Amino acid sequence: MQSWMIGMVSGTIFAGTWPVLPPWPLLAPLALLSMGVLRVQWWLTRVFCGVCCGCFLGLAYGTVLLDQRLVTDCVGTPLTVEGQIISLPVVSEIRGEVPRQRFEFSVSEISPARCLGPSKLMLSYYGDDTLLPGQNWRFGVKLKRPWGLSNPGSYNIQAWFAQEGIDGVGSVKGKGLQQRLPPDQFSIYGYQRVRWAISEQIGKLGLKPDVVAMLRALTVADRSGIGPGLWRLLQQYGVNHLLVISGLHVGLVAAAGFLLGGVFVRLCFPMGLTGNWLPSVCALLLATAYGALAGFSLPVQRALCMLLCFVAAGLTSRSSGPSNNLLLAATVVLVMNPLAALGSGFWLSFGAVAALLWFAQWRRGAGALRRLLGTHGFMSLVMLPLGALFFGGASLVAMLANLLMIPLVGMVVVPLSLMAVVSSLCGWAVASDLWNLAGWPLQKLLPPATQLADAGDKWLFLHLTGSLPRALLGLMAVGLMILPGAKTLKLLALVSLLPLLLPQTQGAQTPSLDTSVTVLDVGQGTSVVIRSGERTLLYDTGGGDPEGVNMGSTVVLPYLRQQGVASLDSFVISHPDLDHSAGAEGLLAAMPVERLRYGGDWSGAGAGRACIAGEAWRWPGGQVFQFLSPARESQISSNDASCVLQIQVGRFRLLLPGDIGTKREQDLVKYWGDQLSGDWLMAAHHGSRTSSSPALLKWVYPETIVVSSGYANRFGHPHPKVLQRLEQLGGTIFSTATHGALVFELSDGGGKLEATAFRQATRRYWM
Repeated sequence: MQSWMIGMVSGTIFAGTWPVLPPWPLLAPLALLSMGVLRVQWWLTRVFCGVCCGCFLGLAYGTVLLDQRLVTDCVGTPLTVEGQIISLPVVSEIRGEVPRQRFEFSVSEISPARCLGPSKLMLSYYGDDTLLPGQNWRFGVKLKRPWGLSNPGSYNIQAWFAQEGIDGVGSVKGKGLQQRLPPDQFSIYGYQRVRWAISEQIGKLGLKPDVVAMLRALTVADRSGIGPGLWRLLQQYGVNHLLVISGLHVGLVAAAGFLLGGVFVRLCFPMGLTGNWLPSVCALLLATAYGALAGFSLPVQRALCMLLCFVAAGLTSRSSGPSNNLLLAATVVLVMNPLAALGSGFWLSFGAVAALLWFAQWRRGAGALRRLLGTHGFMSLVMLPLGALFFGGASLVAMLANLLMIPLVGMVVVPLSLMAVVSSLCGWAVASDLWNLAGWPLQKLLPPATQLADAGDKWLFLHLTGSLPRALLGLMAVGLMILPGAKTLKLLALVSLLPLLLPQTQGAQTPSLDTSVTVLDVGQGTSVVIRSGERTLLYDTGGGDPEGVNMGSTVVLPYLRQQGVASLDSFVISHPDLDHSAGAEGLLAAMPVERLRYGGDWSGAGAGRACIAGEAWRWPGGQVFQFLSPARESQISSNDASCVLQIQVGRFRLLLPGDIGTKREQDLVKYWGDQLSGDWLMAAHHGSRTSSSPALLKWVYPETIVVSSGYANRFGHPHPKVLQRLEQLGGTIFSTATHGALVFELSDGGGKLEATAFRQATRRYWM
C-alpha cells in the first residue's frame, strides 16, 4: 500500500505542473487499467498504478477547475451575483481609500446567464456595512479571471487562487445593487461565524495591535491583522511558523482531549466495563473542533489525518508507524485538493514532520537535553534551504528564538487562549482575563525584539538565493550531517551546503556590450532592470503602499537578489506617482545606490537629484545613458516631469518615456528629432490614450514595443486606439499583463535581440 501511495502522491503533484491539460481519452483508460491491477505485488507496478491514478485525479480536478472559471467575455462586465460569504472577511486599510473587506463568496446565482460557471469568488467590498461569514447577499460586481503577477524570484498568487478554487476575482460595485438576503436555516459555514465572533472579542481587549493580531492568528487563524512589519520581524527571528496553526497546536489539543477522556473513563465507567476507546475519540473530537476554529488550514488537515490514522490503528489493534501515517495524510490531503502542493505550506508542513522523523531515527539513544538542543539545531539547518527556496533567506538566530518561543506559545499562550475560547462560548466573564494573560508575555517580548531587529538586521536574517536544485542539495547535506559514521561523510555534507550559503554574484567580468533588459510584471505600474556585467540600472519600482506591501519589496528586491545584485549603479525614479515610486524608499534602505535620479517633486530624494535633459553617462562596456527630458522647468505636471531615458547599446537604442503625455512627446520630437530614432520602446503611460502619439511613434519607429500595464485594469490600458497605432508600425508588441516579466538579451554589439516571456517559460495549466 505504501508504494501505491508514493505513486499517487507523485502523480498528483506532477499533474499540477503540466503546462496544458491533455484530453480525457488519453488518461481515463490508463487510470481504469491501473485500478484493475492493484493486486499485483511487485512494488514498481504499484508505484506506476499510483502515478496513473494521481495523474487522472489531477486531470479531472483541473478540468473542472478550468470549466468553472469566469469566461473571458464577462471580464469587466457588470454582473449580479447571489450567494453566501464563506470566509472571515479580511479588513485592510488601503492608502487614500476607505477600509476594504475581502472575502470568499459562494455563488448560487449569477446574471447574465452567459456568465454562468463560477462557483467561488474572491470579492472586495468598500462600503459601510460590516460583512459576516454565513450571510447571504446579492451584489453588483465587476469580475476578472483569477490572475497573478509572473516574475522570476517572487510569488505568483495565481497558485493560491488555483489551490483555493477561486473562479473569479472582483469588487462590489454600486450601492443600489447590494441587498441582504434571508439567512439559510442551516449552513455548513456556521463555524466561520464562531471564528468571527471570537476574533472580534480579541480585538476589543485593548492590547497592542500586534499582540491582538498574534492572538487572533493563534486562536482562530485570522492573520488579517499581521502587517508586513510584524511578519518581517517574526521572519527575522525564524518564528513566523508559530502563527500558523499546525501540528504542534493540534497535538496539544489532542493531548488535552486524551487526558480528559481518561479522567471521564475513571469517573463514569463502572467496574467491569471498558472505555478504552473514549480517550482517543475525545482527542480526535477536540482536535477537530480546534481545526474548525483554524478554518481547516492545510497544516491542520495534515495533523488531523495523522491523528485519525493513529486513533483508527489503536481502536482496531493495528500498528501504525508515523512515516506511514504521514504518507497517508499526504495522500488524503491531495485527494481532497489535488493542487494543495502548489503552496509552500504543503512542503513546509509535511517537510518539517518528515525532517523530525528522520532526526528521531538517528537520535533515539540521546538524552533529553541533547535531543532538545539537537532537534532545534537540526530544524534551523533544515530551514536554510527551505527558507531560501520559499522566502529568500533564513534566520540566523532561529534556534535560540524557537527554544524560547515554542514552549512559550505551545505551553502558555495557546492553552490560555483556548481556555478563553471555551469560557467565551460558555458566557463566562473570565474569558477576557485569560486572553489578557495569554497576551501579556507577547506584549513584553515584542518591543525589545523590535529594537534588536532594528539594530541587528544584517546579522539576524541571511538573504539567500533559492532554486530547487540548490534547495534539494542543501536538504541532502543537512540530512547527511546527522548520520553516525565517518567524518568524511560530514565533511561532504558541509561542502554540499556551501552552494546554498555562498551568495550568487556575478563576480568580476570583462566589460562588454552584452546587455539584458528585464521589464518586470508589476501590474499597473513600471519597473525595468538593465544589467551588464557588474553594473545594474533600475528604472522605477512599480506601485503599492510605500509603508506596507509594494512591488519594490515583493517583486523588484526578490528579483535583484535572485540575480545576485547587491548594489545599484543607477536608480531612476521617473516621477512621484505611486505606480512608479512606491517601493523606492524601501529599496534605498535595502541596498546601496551610486547614482540616484528622479523626476518631479519626489519627497524621498535623499542624496539624489532631479534628472535634467542632456545628462549622460557611460558604462565600461560602452552602454550610453542619456536623459532627454525634463529640462529645467517649473509648473509642469507630474506625468510630464517623468525622466525620459534613452539607452544606446552599440547600434541599438531603447527609450523609456515614463508617463509623459502627447504634448511632451511633441516637445521631444521638436528638440531631439532624428536622435529619437530607436529599436525598442516602452509605451508611455502604460498605453494611455493621452500618450504614444503618432508624432513620437513616427520618429522613434521601433521594432519592439513593450506595454507595462495591469491585467484587466480599471483604466482600460492599453487603449484600443493606442494598440491600433502600435500595430500599424509592424513591430512586435509585448505586454506584461499577457506575457509576465519580459527579458530582452542584447548581444553582438546590440545587433541581436532575444526575448523571453516568463509566463510562457513557466506556463502551468492553471495560470
